[in-house]
Amino acid sequence: MRAPLLSALLLLAVACGEDPFRELEEDASDCPEAPAMRLGAAPSAAVVLNAYYLQESAARDLRRGRTESPAVEETLAKVAALGAHAVRTNGHNEAVDKRGDSAIQVDPLQYDEVSLRGLDLVLTRAAAHGVKLVLTLGNYWDAYGGARQYVAWAGLPSPVQGDARFFTERAVIEHYKAHIARLLSRVNTFDGLRYGEHPAVLAWELLNEPRGKGLDPEGAAMRAWVDEVAAVVKQYAPGHLVGTGEEGFDTSFAGYDERFWRESGTSSSFERGGSSFRRNTASPFIDFGSVHFYPEVYGVRSDFTARAGAHWFSEHAALARDLGKPLFIGEFALRNREGFTLDERRAMYRGWFRCAWRTGAGASGPWMFANDARPDEWDDFTFYYRDGTVPADPRNRYADLVVEAAALSGGR
Repeated sequence: MRAPLLSALLLLAVACGEDPFRELEEDASDCPEAPAMRLGAAPSAAVVLNAYYLQESAARDLRRGRTESPAVEETLAKVAALGAHAVRTNGHNEAVDKRGDSAIQVDPLQYDEVSLRGLDLVLTRAAAHGVKLVLTLGNYWDAYGGARQYVAWAGLPSPVQGDARFFTERAVIEHYKAHIARLLSRVNTFDGLRYGEHPAVLAWELLNEPRGKGLDPEGAAMRAWVDEVAAVVKQYAPGHLVGTGEEGFDTSFAGYDERFWRESGTSSSFERGGSSFRRNTASPFIDFGSVHFYPEVYGVRSDFTARAGAHWFSEHAALARDLGKPLFIGEFALRNREGFTLDERRAMYRGWFRCAWRTGAGASGPWMFANDARPDEWDDFTFYYRDGTVPADPRNRYADLVVEAAALSGGR
């Protein structure tokens, strides 16, 4: 349910003949202008769409005897048609329940060739469509295996989701590094190109949304893990960008607007400890800062949401710029079925895209772009570019905003 204060403000704006959605858009785009910082050869403020399911879809289709994957083809074609520069998707799959289906690593350093060929196909077809890829090498969460699976494989007792031992236990770290070395050394069976040299890859991310729960308050252990693992990626993929994949949490308010974040109800994002955006981004093996933004998940008060996105983007972009690095807003989203209306969400998305452009971010990526066959209820944040529609069709939610943001991209 929307906060009463926000509802009252919207009703007052309507009574006064103003456009309340324009006000939300302006709040969301209220970012200081700064020089553009690019992700490698990508245009400034590039648009990157999230479609995590591509390897899984490709592997299933190959296992059925198909020579291509309709879901992969549809998704990549629509990404290109909307003008987005890249897709962020899974470069990993260790899920026990997907063995014989799409799991890539089925036991420690034991691989399913068909599932790997699924990832081969994603790389090859992305290149054919002129779309770059940001590939995650693993997951903090249980989905697709996650940190828990690596801890379980090490034989450690009582593994849990986001297990802190993933970042500290030597056996787990060595396993993860060995897996990365093998993956990046793989030669694609469709095009003969080694993963670590594949031209379709824009960047590799060390992990999807690593958090520091259970680690030291200053973030030293996480930074040591970032340095060690990122060095392996750099060794095997020297021409590719490397990011942490983190959400942007920090260990203090230094460099952030403390008063704003305390008033917004989100101070825990800077007081939870264990991982520091500033410290991780400063790693000599990391090429760009990484943040995600889910205000409803992070506890942002609804009447602060638009401005919170502007603060989150611009403050992290400034910290990354001080380190000489661009910012990648890897994910941002508002829930479809509760809280804000579609018009309100659209206003904020449009503003946040513009904020990313104004503040010089390297790229931004709304979550989650789906092919037509994926049911809407599978994800709280889904949007589409449905067959037979124009991007502005309301059933697509945000496709036209992607087109607008892509048109801005590279314009500075």
